[in-house]
Amino acid sequence: MLKKTLFFIIGFALVIAGITLTLRDWFFLVMVFRGVIGPLMAVIGLVVLTLIKD
Repeated sequence: MLKKTLFFIIGFALVIAGITLTLRDWFFLVMVFRGVIGPLMAVIGLVVLTLIKD
């Protein structure tokens, strides 16, 4: 019971801290996703084309 409560408190604190950091550095996060989304889509496209190859 104590272990479960401790895990809940730690998990809740980490979620709140993560949300706070995400909102504080939102502009940087947007820049990173804009830089990653193009190459990621290209790699996913190559994987799909490899999967449909006979």
